[in-house]
Amino acid sequence: MVAQLLRLRVDLLAGGVRGGARHAVLVVVGSLLGLVAAVFVAGELLELRGAPVEVARSVAVPVGTFVPVAFTVVPLVLGGTDQFDPRRFTVFGIDRRRLAVGLGVAGLVGIPVLCVAIVAVGQVGTWSRNGGLVVLALVAAVLGIATCALLARVGSAVGAMLIAPHRSRDAGWLAALVVVVLGLPVASLLLRTSWLDPSSAELRTVADVAGWTPWGAAWAVPADIASGRVGEGVLKLLVALVVVGLLGLAWWALVGRALETVDGRATARRYQGLGWFARFGSSPVGAVAARALTYWARDPRYRMSYLVIVFVPIVVLPLGVAGVPWHWTALVPLPLMALIAGFLPHNDVSYDNTAVWLHVASGAPGWSDRLGRLVPVLVVGVPAVVAGAAVSAKLFGDWTAFPVLTGVAVGALLAGLGLSSVVSVALPYPTVRPGDHPFQQPQAAGTTAAVAQTTMVIGILLSVVPATWLGVLAFTDGPEPWAVLTLLVGLGVGAVVLIGGVALGGRLFDRHGPDLLAAAQRN
Repeated sequence: MVAQLLRLRVDLLAGGVRGGARHAVLVVVGSLLGLVAAVFVAGELLELRGAPVEVARSVAVPVGTFVPVAFTVVPLVLGGTDQFDPRRFTVFGIDRRRLAVGLGVAGLVGIPVLCVAIVAVGQVGTWSRNGGLVVLALVAAVLGIATCALLARVGSAVGAMLIAPHRSRDAGWLAALVVVVLGLPVASLLLRTSWLDPSSAELRTVADVAGWTPWGAAWAVPADIASGRVGEGVLKLLVALVVVGLLGLAWWALVGRALETVDGRATARRYQGLGWFARFGSSPVGAVAARALTYWARDPRYRMSYLVIVFVPIVVLPLGVAGVPWHWTALVPLPLMALIAGFLPHNDVSYDNTAVWLHVASGAPGWSDRLGRLVPVLVVGVPAVVAGAAVSAKLFGDWTAFPVLTGVAVGALLAGLGLSSVVSVALPYPTVRPGDHPFQQPQAAGTTAAVAQTTMVIGILLSVVPATWLGVLAFTDGPEPWAVLTLLVGLGVGAVVLIGGVALGGRLFDRHGPDLLAAAQRN
């Protein structure tokens, strides 16, 4: 059975190269890039053989820890595409032991595990300073490779089970997005000159902490023994063995579950009453607003959009690391969040897809459609901006910032919504279809998407220039009278752009309704 699964694994890898020309090129180029990166890392680790032990430890342990972390995140998110998912073999009558062992061994064949093996060889070279360390480094390398291989199997199996339902699949992509967003400030911290110095205290602290994690324990064993931390090295060896054992048990349990259970039926949620439609009445604006609120609450595409705003405050970390005083960084997130919130509905018509015919065929005035679609962002966004301005002013330490931030942020929000009312009608472009996950973008959106998005960003920035300038004067020349003027000008300009955008967008909607329906059908 193991031999058959190994042959199947090899055939699948070869089939990836024998596919279409474009796919084959991507597979070959991606594999070569991975191998080149692994060889480069292994070479850098080999050069540490002559370096002081503490310096080599502060580099080798974090590098080794990063590899299993990648083997944890990537398979979990992409588990739905795993061709060696145990559930695919349930109809062949293979017993649990043979299937678990066979798939586990077959999982060792592939470019990712080969790259790990190359990096492990570099680690062995780093600690080949005497015979005892070489043996420990070899044991650690085997444990590290086994950990990565089992993480890939377990992560793929768990990801396949979680990502199968549509909503859980969206949650998986959201988790990947969170990892990327959180990784940006972490990368900015690690790029500090002091962190890049292998002899720095910060990097040594990272090595100390990483060595006690399930991902870094195996890689830290020879490093600790070489640096004289024999007790810690032995304990970390036990941790690495326990991690491999637990992952093996998890894999055994997942294979057993795949053989003994079947996927449950999808459950449909039942709703009572008319929801928002009952609360907003039967007016054209109320009906559109109720429909828009329902979309924003239930549609994963909308949820993914506004959940991105939650992570905007993380931008203060790179600014603080770069030397910007921390109290000044408190003024940055709120205007950015307001800009993004105003930007979100700029392609709202295309999100409707063919359902936009309801708005076109109803005969309701276009301005009611434009205004109704903005209700969800207005009823949530304006109070949130005011509350955020109060929090930012508190963190800044001067309540002068409250009217300034309120004027700039609310102005950006209102101006963005007004511009969105026009752009979503004048420049609709293909977007995610209803039912697809938020990252499944259409293959060809042409230049319309770039023009629409650029127009939105530039338009919002130009709209907040007056309020921003007055806000700068409030901080440089004193709050009187600039802080109040910032609030009034920001609200005034935003309101003018919002009203003008709804009126102009309504006229365009009345005039180009059939064209909008045709554009939506091309999504």
